[in-house]
Amino acid sequence: MNLAAVEIPEGGAELSPARRPLVELLLLAMPTMAQMASYTLMQFGDTWMLSRLGVTEPTAAGNAGLFAFSIIGFGVGVLFCVNTLVSQHYGQKDYASCGRYLWQGVWFGVLFGLLSLISLPFAPHLFRFIGHEPRLAGMESTFFRITVSATVIKLAAVAFGQFLMAINRPWVVMLAAVCGVSANAGVNYFLIFGHGGFPAMGVAGAAWGTNIGVTVEMLVLLGVVMTPAIRQRYNTLDLTLRHHQIRTLLKIGLPSGVQIVADVLAWSLFSFWVMAEFGTKAMAANIFLFRYISVSFMPAFGISTAVTALVGRYIGAGKPEIAEQRAHLGFYVSAVYMVACGLVYIFGRNVLMKLFTHDPEVLKIGALLLIFGGIYQLFDAMYIVYNGALRGAGDTFVPAVATAVLCWGIAVCGGYAVARLWPNLGPGGPWTVASIYGVILGVFMFVRFKAGGWKAIRLDRQGAFAKVPGFDVLPATQTSGQ
Repeated sequence: MNLAAVEIPEGGAELSPARRPLVELLLLAMPTMAQMASYTLMQFGDTWMLSRLGVTEPTAAGNAGLFAFSIIGFGVGVLFCVNTLVSQHYGQKDYASCGRYLWQGVWFGVLFGLLSLISLPFAPHLFRFIGHEPRLAGMESTFFRITVSATVIKLAAVAFGQFLMAINRPWVVMLAAVCGVSANAGVNYFLIFGHGGFPAMGVAGAAWGTNIGVTVEMLVLLGVVMTPAIRQRYNTLDLTLRHHQIRTLLKIGLPSGVQIVADVLAWSLFSFWVMAEFGTKAMAANIFLFRYISVSFMPAFGISTAVTALVGRYIGAGKPEIAEQRAHLGFYVSAVYMVACGLVYIFGRNVLMKLFTHDPEVLKIGALLLIFGGIYQLFDAMYIVYNGALRGAGDTFVPAVATAVLCWGIAVCGGYAVARLWPNLGPGGPWTVASIYGVILGVFMFVRFKAGGWKAIRLDRQGAFAKVPGFDVLPATQTSGQ
């Protein structure tokens, strides 16, 4: 079956009120959930393979991977708004603008990817400065530099994927992810352990496996974007860098990028700075916890991405009430799944942690942290889905500021203060503070969405944001769709 050739009738069948809301949501979300599940499986497999080599290797890859994404994540956050812009023009049936916004995203990704290379020489100094033992710091530096070197490829894949999601091709995005994850798993087997005559590269092999997997995914997505059916209808050969349209992308995308950087960088520091107060084994337990938490939040993030697309489409079609209903439905679905995962974490914590390690100290700390991970789930679902809904409407600035202030003020600074002042509380002390942060942020996103101010944002057919009295999120700007 040629997935790229599957067309939606004019007007978008997915906007038909005859379709049941849950069916509509799941048809869009399930491929994205599967895509996110594939990424989770890739990360889980990387950590499990590296854990066969000891505790230091998976800890290094986990810490460095989080820190690398805190840089790459800025570009990812901006490019998530390709989904917003393309979805709204798709809902307006302005298909020519869909391709134009895709390429503004790609050009931004290329520029930011090249700028990110500036960080490579500083990686060794950072991990040593934090105080990590030399062997751990060396592995972290290696993984970071290899991963960040492929930022351009990663961001291009995000732009193509968000475009295809917005024009209702989620199954293609999932297919590309499966191809990428499969390539990653195969490469890891040979490069981490040295099978098939390859050198045993350990942490470096895992990093190269990730880069190769992302490259395969990007090529599959690019191939679909350039098929005749997509190319002709959605104007995907319009590669021109357009000043007004990229300014529109940056206006709503920069706050989204800052939000992701603030969030991911904070959790990176929480992992390799705050938890480092309790030693390498505490950091290892924390990384293993993150791998399990990703099993719950990555599929929920897939639902959030689908909610972003649906909110954008219904706003573009002039139906904000239906957009609101789809956002609440997305939260209900995510909450049921994530709470179920949380119960598994709490009651199965000892068995789950033994999949990664048999070190008694790591097992004890990891089992404790899984309890916090389980409690965290409901409010994480609230944050993830309603943040995605606000992004779909173009409301990105205030959520970004709130995330940055709360995450850094409570999780990082508060967590570090507890670790330093009350070390007798152990790793559970900082995680108590981090859980409080999660509750506050989740409730904030729900309250902001429920207030309904996002309905005042309009993106017209020429790409201009118009303000409605009483809701000042973005300054009005006139842009051209030509």
